[in-house]
Amino acid sequence: MKSAPSGGDALAKRVGAAIAFHRKQAGFTQIRVADSLGLEKETVSRIENGVISPTLNRLAQFADLFRCPVSALFGEYRGKPIEDAAEIAEALSGLSLEDRRVILRIVADIASMARERAILREREALEKAVPMPEGKAKRRKL
Repeated sequence: MKSAPSGGDALAKRVGAAIAFHRKQAGFTQIRVADSLGLEKETVSRIENGVISPTLNRLAQFADLFRCPVSALFGEYRGKPIEDAAEIAEALSGLSLEDRRVILRIVADIASMARERAILREREALEKAVPMPEGKAKRRKL
């Protein structure tokens, strides 16, 4: 790891903030991250504060630990479908065509179920906000 230039390095601070964000999202403490990666807690703190910059290999370890793409640790991941597609493509690499097709079908089915659940949640929220007149039957949940 290298020390960030004096006066502060915007990239080191952005990377550190992203690491802290993903650590908290994963429900990890700095001590747990340090233990998992063979670091001292103070080192994790210094990385998160942008005092020192992690190596590329270390960034990959953080990403694996937090189950996020490395790009997320640069503050670049915005949750766009194209970014998710790249991660899926990487996960599928090396698999047979048949296995890739099966996995893609499963992903498509799960995405369809998630859309249906989102529609139901929106409908339920609307029904709570705007009560239906008596006599109208409520729709059944799927």
